Amino acid sequence: MTTVDFSPLLGVRLDEDAALARTVELASAQAAADRLPFAALVVRGGVVLGGGVNSVVDDHDPSGHGEVVAVRDATRRLGTADLAGAVVYSNCEPCAICRLVAAAAGVNEIVYAAGKEVVPAAIDADPATTARLIDAVTAVLPGIARAGRTGADVAAPFRGYAQ
Repeated sequence: MTTVDFSPLLGVRLDEDAALARTVELASAQAAADRLPFAALVVRGGVVLGGGVNSVVDDHDPSGHGEVVAVRDATRRLGTADLAGAVVYSNCEPCAICRLVAAAAGVNEIVYAAGKEVVPAAIDADPATTARLIDAVTAVLPGIARAGRTGADVAAPFRGYAQ
């Protein structure tokens, strides 16, 4: 179950700043709906192919991270598992799972708005393990993720969570 309809974004042209700002808006909408505040868009050639928000709690699916859901959405819409040349834009630094799934689909990179340090303990109770897993995947897939630039308030989606 998702609270966000991505169909109005399909086919829309977005540059990096706009794509990251949109993911922050979507994540903020998730937080306002009392859901985990993570959202992502899959873009190729500047055009939105699909999107996703975190569905772990709603779908009882530990792999339902925003980036994974966005990759699933884009591949279903395109009718192929190949997203070569695509970029995933995310409101937050991707975890190891998200990096692996994106790479498996042929995504060039994941560009994120907020670093993992903004994720409160109420969401990630073990940031040290999260960081070790990210480091392990990054050792195998260097360059799969990088911080992007946006004028959006990247911490906004996380403000309602206790530190």
